[in-house]
Amino acid sequence: MEKAMIFDFNGTMIFDGKIQKSSWKKFIKQEFNRGMTEKEFAQHIAGRNNQHTFEYYLGRKLSEQELAETSEKKEQLYRSECLKRSELFQLVDGLPEFLDYCREKGIRLNIATASEPSNVDFFFEHLHLENWFDREKVALNDGRLAGKPAPDIFLKAIENLGVTPKQSVVFEDSLSGIKAANNAQAGKVVLV
Repeated sequence: MEKAMIFDFNGTMIFDGKIQKSSWKKFIKQEFNRGMTEKEFAQHIAGRNNQHTFEYYLGRKLSEQELAETSEKKEQLYRSECLKRSELFQLVDGLPEFLDYCREKGIRLNIATASEPSNVDFFFEHLHLENWFDREKVALNDGRLAGKPAPDIFLKAIENLGVTPKQSVVFEDSLSGIKAANNAQAGKVVLV
């Protein structure tokens, strides 16, 4: 029986695809003076960490400071877009009830996201995630875990709950995330 539900955040808990695409498109144009194709979004942005995306567009490695500064610029733009488009920046219909049900049944809940720590804090603040999740247990892009499709972020989220991969269900929407969940040998992977 499943003991844990692990959620990627963007595209599974909130359907912010339009916000993501528009903020990435604006940022890539402003920062790198380049365009963004659908294929590039699918392969180099969706579910990937900022380091991968920035290095893809720049064609070179970034220093830690450059990565941190560029990431914060991009994430400020994204958060601003979220607040401007509140009709899109909300939990998926039915998700709060599903999370309540899981809690009632003793199923542990966690998030495994490529989002930056500042975005995770923003999500907790504006979407009241503390009702279901422990912020300290969330596995996120802190620069120490390999990005998806490596399994590290899901393995960390599972470990933080004290369960095994086989006891876990992962909810994912991106190709790199599905590969990561399969690489983590999750008991089940649900495509959202």
